[in-house]
Amino acid sequence: MLSITITQRPTGSVVALGGDGLAQQLLERAGFTRHADWHGLRHRLAAQMEPSLRDSITAHAVDMLTAARYEVLFSPGLGERLHPLGDRIRDLSDAVRGAEGGVALGNHLRQLLDPEHGALVRVQEAVQAAAEQVKDLDPEAYELPDRLEGAADLLWSVSEDLKSVPAETASLGPIVTPARGTAVRASPIQTRGRDAGEPVLPPVPPPAAGRGGCVR
Repeated sequence: MLSITITQRPTGSVVALGGDGLAQQLLERAGFTRHADWHGLRHRLAAQMEPSLRDSITAHAVDMLTAARYEVLFSPGLGERLHPLGDRIRDLSDAVRGAEGGVALGNHLRQLLDPEHGALVRVQEAVQAAAEQVKDLDPEAYELPDRLEGAADLLWSVSEDLKSVPAETASLGPIVTPARGTAVRASPIQTRGRDAGEPVLPPVPPPAAGRGGCVR
């Protein structure tokens, strides 16, 4: 798999290196400009470009390169900045893991699973819109819209199945951590004896051995 490295320089410019002729065409189609000098061949977005436009062009280039099966490598921090929605979902996942009670957990899950405003139903709507857009762009295309519509139907089904989870979760109590050393597990024999109402007898010691190791 060919790789393309995209980095942001201290000046603010974004530079793409690597790939073959097709990768270079995709970069130029996204909005990168081609530069060839004693530094070698590279594709670049100027530092003077408005930051949101620069990020948008870079994200578009990454989408096309990834779809064409190129491996895209980023400089630290650049990849995260190109996917702010994914970062917010990751922050929500961290909040879910840190919830200390049912009410807090339910509030976090409501952001994800609310049937009208949750992130899951919004993803379903976006995937459905993508299917319709593909049909408008190419009426002869069938396979890709069918895949998108199938995924949208699955997301809708999942959203419907989980829409009551936030309310159900909110009824749970806080997480209780047992004190260390207070829990003692009884043996199965002792447990069966107590359940049956029978006295639990101490174990019988083995018979004493006589001289020569013979038992009398």
